[in-house]
Amino acid sequence: MNAFALAPLVLGLPILGVLFNGFVGRRFVEADRSVGEKWSGWAASIMALSAFVIVVLLYFSLQANGHHAEIVPMMDWISIPSANFHIPWAMQIDTLSVTMMLVVTGVGSLIHIYAIGYMHGDPNFSRFFTYLNLFLFFMLILVSGNNYLMLFVGWEGVGLCSFLLIGFWFDRTNEKGEAMNANAARKAFVANRVGDLAMILAMSLTFWTFGTLNFEPVFDSAVEMFHSGAMVHFGAFSASLGGVLTAITALFLVGATGKSAQIPLLVWLPDAMAGPTPVSALIHAATMVTSGIYLIVRSNVLFEIVRESHALVLGVISSPDLVALVGALTAVYAGLIAFTQFDIKKVLAYSTVSQLGFMIAAVGMGAYVAGMFHLITHAFFKALLFMGSGSVIHGMEHGHHHISHGHGHDNHHDHFDPQDMRTMGGLRHHMPTTFWTYLVGSLALAGIVPLAGFWSKDEILAHASANSGGINTVVYILLTIAAFCTAFYMARQVKMVFFGEPRHKAAEHAHESPRTMTMPLVILAILAILGGLLNFPHFGAEAEAAHGAETAVVAAGEHAAEVESAGGLNLALEHWLEHSIASFHLTEEGVVEMPHTPTTLQIPVATISSVLAIAAIAIAYFLVYGSRPKTADERDPLQATPIWWMAVLPLNTLYMGYIVPAFNRLAEWAAHTLDWAFWHDFVHDNIIRNIFVGFANFASNVLDAQGVDGIVNGSGSVARWLANQIRRSQTGYARNYALSVFLGTVVLLAYFLFMAR
Repeated sequence: MNAFALAPLVLGLPILGVLFNGFVGRRFVEADRSVGEKWSGWAASIMALSAFVIVVLLYFSLQANGHHAEIVPMMDWISIPSANFHIPWAMQIDTLSVTMMLVVTGVGSLIHIYAIGYMHGDPNFSRFFTYLNLFLFFMLILVSGNNYLMLFVGWEGVGLCSFLLIGFWFDRTNEKGEAMNANAARKAFVANRVGDLAMILAMSLTFWTFGTLNFEPVFDSAVEMFHSGAMVHFGAFSASLGGVLTAITALFLVGATGKSAQIPLLVWLPDAMAGPTPVSALIHAATMVTSGIYLIVRSNVLFEIVRESHALVLGVISSPDLVALVGALTAVYAGLIAFTQFDIKKVLAYSTVSQLGFMIAAVGMGAYVAGMFHLITHAFFKALLFMGSGSVIHGMEHGHHHISHGHGHDNHHDHFDPQDMRTMGGLRHHMPTTFWTYLVGSLALAGIVPLAGFWSKDEILAHASANSGGINTVVYILLTIAAFCTAFYMARQVKMVFFGEPRHKAAEHAHESPRTMTMPLVILAILAILGGLLNFPHFGAEAEAAHGAETAVVAAGEHAAEVESAGGLNLALEHWLEHSIASFHLTEEGVVEMPHTPTTLQIPVATISSVLAIAAIAIAYFLVYGSRPKTADERDPLQATPIWWMAVLPLNTLYMGYIVPAFNRLAEWAAHTLDWAFWHDFVHDNIIRNIFVGFANFASNVLDAQGVDGIVNGSGSVARWLANQIRRSQTGYARNYALSVFLGTVVLLAYFLFMAR
């Protein structure tokens, strides 16, 4: 089977959806909303589903050709023959890109269908689906390009779509008149630009070093230069390859902190919850925020060469260790902040930041498969949770609408917040499908066996434990704490939202969401249950037998597919991805020594994480919250515990209480003093303008009027004087002309007689 020729359709189909909704979708909706919404929403959804089908065909094509990467050229993009510089627009179809495309199109399709019900009645229904399809297009470019420049096009494109979708309701304001959605969109855009600058610098340095931006030539050249010990020359300066790659990978980390919301650029993602819930599920849980993880996994060769070269960032820490440490710190930091949130989506937002920290830490430690495994399972259960929260919000809004219009209206409801968990409670009775699917997602996120989150999170912890020492030990401790936090805040959320008695009349009148919203929840819940099978570990004696079979097959030089059959269904994702993660092969060849991830279930690690998760759930559900709070106005139980210091110092108030005011003062000073008073008034008016005007006056009054005009007018005066002198010889008398001829003859005779001898 060979479906590689169909690969361009993966990009083309979402663009068709963009064109349909961008040009005619609105007309359908305005003509007949009930029919037009179906045309608009299902057109976009069918394009996403069709792209998913194409990616499935590409998956089987890779299986059929022995997992060999296929480059599908589409057009010549940038070509400078004189400089031997060629950047094609081509798709790289390998196991890594197909994995990402399956997640993007698969989960994305479910979110598209969910959005049909969620966005029902929105005046800009077709515009929303235009943006969704456009985002899908750019995300697929990001993960399918065969070079860093094409990746960067998708990287910038998803940043643009994130801005458009976060600020989709840009005209909405809060009680203070602040355009929170628009502000959140701008905040995301600016934070991402910081990471994008680092990406541009990294690509520039990569091109200077290797003369290309295509993935395979860059990686091959890096290995060859590392083998030969070649130096990288920058004019009169030179540096070791390890030092240059350290700079490149550190800049990649900065880029990843922007897109994947890590310290210090994580501040944009929680505010991004201002966008519609399908946006939160698609962009900020399952796809765009994983771009940084994909970038690092795709660049695994560069990171492993840095690890092998022992080069350090500023002489302190290697860039892979820095990646791992940033991820672990982010996981704990965001997990603690989630304790104090009351907005149902804000809890999930900080949870997303925390789980992205797990992934970043994994790939930083060299556990690339574990990082990708958690990326996939997280896409399942976090998309489920975000869409479940949207279903809850949808139900609360309808409950509020019911009491406002069906049973009278009072001012108490004017400032009702359908996302505030303090107004919820008891929703499991009113929204059973949402409750059970949400519970599955919460337990999967908490790492409860046998759900998907347990297996992927445990693999990361097992890797950190097995490679303990130095940074990895610190990372293991931090991630274990973060895992405890995850279970606690999810138990807190489930308790506040679904259990107890309703704390607001809106919760009493909430009802289940339509099937277009609940069916995607059911599908994602099934994936959250079964997702662990994607990279199921070995157990005990079975592991030894499988390991022996794999060793024998590899030693005999047999095909890699036979290795997979020797191991059965275990470690399926690792066997699949090892064909794209070149560091596996470089380790076998002895070029690098990639850290080993245990292939068996590590009972001590799994036991510790499971006990901590269950303990956290029990503490949150029974001890801290118990039967409280009973009313929406009752003080949150956490406020009466010592742990509430996190709400004051230094976590969730650090940004809003200190950083934002300081930034605003700095921005005000920069705008009024630095830019206007100094740059505009002093530099521009007094220096630039006055000097320019003075020189212009000098040029006009002196150089032009007296200089240029003087030369021109003077030349005319001289010519006039000379003409007057010559005119005197023209008298009109014959005798004067005869005398002139005679004198001329005398002069000529004298010349010939005396001078021409």
